[in-house]
Amino acid sequence: MRTLILMRHAKSDWSHAELSDHDRPLNARGLNAAPKMAIKLASEGLEPDVILASSAVRVQQTVSLLQENWNSKPELLTEPSLYLASPEAIAKCIEGLHDSWSTALVVGHNPGILGLVSYLAQADMEMPTAAMAVFTSQADSWLNCISGSHWQLQAFWKPKALPGD
Repeated sequence: MRTLILMRHAKSDWSHAELSDHDRPLNARGLNAAPKMAIKLASEGLEPDVILASSAVRVQQTVSLLQENWNSKPELLTEPSLYLASPEAIAKCIEGLHDSWSTALVVGHNPGILGLVSYLAQADMEMPTAAMAVFTSQADSWLNCISGSHWQLQAFWKPKALPGD
């Protein structure tokens, strides 16, 4: 059994025109949303074994805030190719994960994350900032798991829909 959690990074700050897109940090809303999503995952017993993350500053800050709110310390794999990656590129990274990890969290960017979520859910979805989609599969390996396995959408959370916002 595999659990795949796909997350769009928390809300970023656009007020620093001198920064490149890759280097934009989180804004106040993002700094609030990421811990809220971490607490939701933990309350559902879904702390990941591994986190696959884009190298963008806003993604790295999102991941750091998630980790600060968990008892476990998942392996963190920062993958520069996930920065603004296509759904196919994200899938390729997922399919390279070690099979000893049964629960993986991918933190990335739209439109790639949205495309992969919609593909796996077999429905048009939306992925606002800090949203999470949780999928499960009976796949026994990450290798070829995206195209070769059936995934079931188990949960979909947006920070604005959770208590405390």
